[in-house]
Amino acid sequence: MGADFRAVRNGMLAALHLIFPPRCIGCGGAVTDDFGLCAACWRETDFISGLVCDKCGVPLPGKNEGRAELCDECLTIARPWDRGRAAILYRDTGRRLVLALKHGDRLDLVPPLGAWLARAAEPILLPDMLVAPVPLHRWRLLKRRYNQAALLSGALARAAGLDHCPDLLA
Repeated sequence: MGADFRAVRNGMLAALHLIFPPRCIGCGGAVTDDFGLCAACWRETDFISGLVCDKCGVPLPGKNEGRAELCDECLTIARPWDRGRAAILYRDTGRRLVLALKHGDRLDLVPPLGAWLARAAEPILLPDMLVAPVPLHRWRLLKRRYNQAALLSGALARAAGLDHCPDLLA
């Protein structure tokens, strides 16, 4: 991308922000950047970091020492997958964002949620990995009109520079 193009693009974004200022994706309050969270929503969003269960991604107590750890649930229940990660806990702002995407037609949430998911999944992503969503049941697809898992997996694949196949699984 050339310097002239970037200058024009930045000027157009500045003009657009005068007409449509950036809003918090959680509550609609004023923020400085597109797809951002205000201070209050940021405090209520529990981003997962540090030591996590290698199977399901839930946070674990203790310090990450670079080896795979499993939560009690994953030690007792056989999972149909090998490794997993989660970006945020499903409560407070995190819950509201997930429900807004699933049931509120908030497709504007896909880019930030996909970027957060890519950041959380980075330790388990491999260079030639293919990203594919779990399919949505056809009745849910008819009800929602879109497949939020396919949208999220596409955003994750783009953020991580991986190939995406939204219809791999049936």
